[in-house]
Amino acid sequence: MDNPVIYQALGALLILFFLFLTYMFTKTWRWFHVVCTFFVFGASIAFMCYAAMSYKTRAAWLTVERKNRLQAEKAQAEFDTLMYGDRTEVVQTVPSIRTQNAKFARMVFDRGRVWRGCSPQGPPQGDGSVLVSTVPPGAADAAALDNQIEDKMVLYAFAEAEAPPEVGLPPGTKLPEYYLGEFSAVAVTNTSVTVRPTLPLDSQQRQRLNAGGQSWTLYETMPIDGHNFFAKDPDATSNLNEDADVSPVFGSMDPDFLGRWIPPGVRDSYLRDGKRAAPTDPPEKTWVKVRFTEDHTEIVDSDATLGGVEGSQDWFDRGRSEIPLLQRGDVAKFKKGAIGVFPQGDADDLISRGVCERIEPIYARSLNDYEYQFRSIHLQNVQIRQDIERIQRNIDEQTATNARTETLIAYRTEEKGKLQQDLDKFVYERDQIAAYEGKLQSVLNATKAELSRLYKTNFLLAEELRKISEELTREINRRTAEAVAEVEATRRP
Repeated sequence: MDNPVIYQALGALLILFFLFLTYMFTKTWRWFHVVCTFFVFGASIAFMCYAAMSYKTRAAWLTVERKNRLQAEKAQAEFDTLMYGDRTEVVQTVPSIRTQNAKFARMVFDRGRVWRGCSPQGPPQGDGSVLVSTVPPGAADAAALDNQIEDKMVLYAFAEAEAPPEVGLPPGTKLPEYYLGEFSAVAVTNTSVTVRPTLPLDSQQRQRLNAGGQSWTLYETMPIDGHNFFAKDPDATSNLNEDADVSPVFGSMDPDFLGRWIPPGVRDSYLRDGKRAAPTDPPEKTWVKVRFTEDHTEIVDSDATLGGVEGSQDWFDRGRSEIPLLQRGDVAKFKKGAIGVFPQGDADDLISRGVCERIEPIYARSLNDYEYQFRSIHLQNVQIRQDIERIQRNIDEQTATNARTETLIAYRTEEKGKLQQDLDKFVYERDQIAAYEGKLQSVLNATKAELSRLYKTNFLLAEELRKISEELTREINRRTAEAVAEVEATRRP
């Protein structure tokens, strides 16, 4: 029945049959009815032709629509896979566009603008200012370039050096090697900028600036620290279904790289980053891996209205994204059975609400704020220099005091020698005086004894003299009385 000739033959027979009937109707119908019937039959044939053509067109378009719909569904599936990743994979083998956009947004926000291959035009001036050309090496039209650096912009300068071979970059690629300091733009043109240190430079930084011969990298924002920056593959995604010691949350760290660049005192914290936490780890360095026991949504975007990559200097709204580049545009959805890693406080809150269950604790080292630490180190250096100056001043004063003390000691030693001589003479004289005193004491004792004897003798003699005197007195008195009596006797008649 798919042969069109059959339909054409049936149509021809139908037309002949209609013409026969029309001829037969002319015997009983009026001419007007016969003509109308003929035109209706012709219109029916035209309608059938147009209907067939419409059906054929519709069938063709349905085929195209079905094909396009399948292609659209396939394209939508590919779009979803490219945009959100393969939903059937726990660990994505190909990163999604959304993930890459988030990484790019984070990179732009964290790093800011960068001017590489800048060349200083001579040694620093007396105030430390340096004229730096921002034209990259090999630029085709330097006059058409515009560095877009603004006056008084704070820039962080690093000296460049060729990347080591193990990094895997093309030969001649230069990377920042040494931190030169924090500078402020004091004069700006489209192709150059004059920068001046905002903080006093240390001796090594001044030596680097005076030596010259190295290109610079200028950063609008101080490079930041990150958990996965020191991993063997920073872009690798951790398998949260495995134990953290087997598949660390932040990736497997490179011990050779850490051993080369990280001091031994803090190296262990880098090697343990993202692994299972120890019971002795402080809460601020402990995160928790949890498994959701029910579907859950979490608001991750802040209501703060900020533009571009401008960050808020106020409270950071519990870690929610404030920068438009970093915002998700919707709530974060966690399905039942999904695994996530949260700070201990947030994890405890979710667990207490019965939303999820604890799997294992995760060690997360404290990230470094290099801008703050460089300023803090500068302040510590200033404090240390002040302490050194104060201690040196104390040492100088102590040295002068010691010199005066030594002079006084020498004088007192000499004086002591003289006094010792005087003491020896005094001791000799004392001994002589003591001996002479002994002799005098003997003479004194003898004299006292003699005086005592003489006193007793004199006392006895005095008593005897008194008695004799009394007897003489009595005798004199008696003789006087007798004489008086005789005189009176002679005077009487």
